[in-house]
Amino acid sequence: MWDVVIVGCGPVGATAANLAGRAGLSTLVIERDSQIFDLPRAIHFDAHIMRILQQIGLAERMVPNTRTWRRSTFYGADSQPIRVHDWPTDNPYGWDAHYLFYQPTLEQILRDGLGQYENVDVRLGVEVVGIAQLDDRVTVTMRDVDTGERTEVAARYLIGTDGASSFVRSNSAIQLVDGDFDEPWLVVDLRCDRELGRPNESEMFCDPVRPSTRVPGPGNHHRWEFMLLPGESVDDISRPASIEALLKPWVSADEVEIIRASVYRFHSLIARRWRDARVFLAGDAAHQTPPFLGQGLCHGIRDVQNLIMKLGAVLAGGPADVLLDSYEAERRPHVQLIIDMAVAAGREICLLDPAAAAERDRRTRAAAASGELPRTTFQGMPPLSGGLFTATGGELFRQPRLRGAEGGPTWFDDLVAPDVAVVALPDVAASLRAKDVPVVEMPDGAAEWFSAHRARAAVLRPDRYVYGTAPDAKQAQRLVQELRALFPVRRPWLR
Repeated sequence: MWDVVIVGCGPVGATAANLAGRAGLSTLVIERDSQIFDLPRAIHFDAHIMRILQQIGLAERMVPNTRTWRRSTFYGADSQPIRVHDWPTDNPYGWDAHYLFYQPTLEQILRDGLGQYENVDVRLGVEVVGIAQLDDRVTVTMRDVDTGERTEVAARYLIGTDGASSFVRSNSAIQLVDGDFDEPWLVVDLRCDRELGRPNESEMFCDPVRPSTRVPGPGNHHRWEFMLLPGESVDDISRPASIEALLKPWVSADEVEIIRASVYRFHSLIARRWRDARVFLAGDAAHQTPPFLGQGLCHGIRDVQNLIMKLGAVLAGGPADVLLDSYEAERRPHVQLIIDMAVAAGREICLLDPAAAAERDRRTRAAAASGELPRTTFQGMPPLSGGLFTATGGELFRQPRLRGAEGGPTWFDDLVAPDVAVVALPDVAASLRAKDVPVVEMPDGAAEWFSAHRARAAVLRPDRYVYGTAPDAKQAQRLVQELRALFPVRRPWLR
């Protein structure tokens, strides 16, 4: 019997499988398509996602295949900037704040990474046609797409990362809740041998004549997105002549190679529940967001990091319902908050009434001048809430440089195993004795963080989120004991 079956081997499913492999879980991955989808879809992820790729040993392979995204500029109806986001290079998580990538490349790197795990089996060209649950297992019926041959396997748990039209979700009769945002946009991906627009900068044109976006991908890949206007048909806007006319202000048709031109509906949907006993939803199977903050893929990867960590703890003897119920309790509010941000941004961007757009521009410029712009993920990722945290927890801990075994600087995540850990200032670290838990003395530069949190120590979960902070060693020990009861000792990490 497998520990976990993952249905779907897109970027979220493949990340889940890498995390499960690293955690020592026996894992079966089932994917209907025999080849990676060769067209780009997601194009952005942030520093936290690169940090997760680092934790599964794939960041260094991914970095050369990205473009660092440095700035996002929003233009108003008068074609002048109304809002500009610049991101500092000293991100607290150890990586640049934002990256632009080509999805087929990411998927190939993730699938290649699975080859290092003997405990992970990937079956391509196989679709799931049946899921049934017993008290202690999930049984999965699979069908070979080419031969029609059916086989059955059993697992302790199942994760559905099988996308927006999820079979896993429909099999569990889980409905999607509509967030009341649904706008059709034409997405055009192309290759061009010259740089288009400002390098490393995206542009959002909030023009009531036609809202549109330009995003530079890695290398010679570029993306434009154009909102369909009332009365326009998908067929009309998808014609080569229409696409050429839309691109004409930036680039001529004879100097580009169109990779893809498709109409997508930018909408807000979230599943009513993400767990059905031993079956879980993650990624687009659980939620879909308008792309205005570039967080769709990020949501899914955060989902599976959270879930795999907890499945590993349950299989090591941790309290099953407490751990597994906390998956949705932590992830749903976080996802909902960011979807709400994306919807709010989309409603502003998609204004077609000239008077309303002019008022938006005035209001946004005034807010920018006063520093009172509404928060989005561009200002930093919100903490988690609910679930398995104390009142002082929920924040993703930063990734400082520490002194490695050979004396040189080493990133925190490369030095400290993905287990319960304590990070503390020198005086507390020296006196703290925590059984089976590493105690990491923070460098001098971390004193500001501890001062801001009125703490001398922080107790971290295996996913690097802060479980809680403590003013002294005694309180830190108590937090460690609480957290260790949830996450028993388990050290099969393959590094």
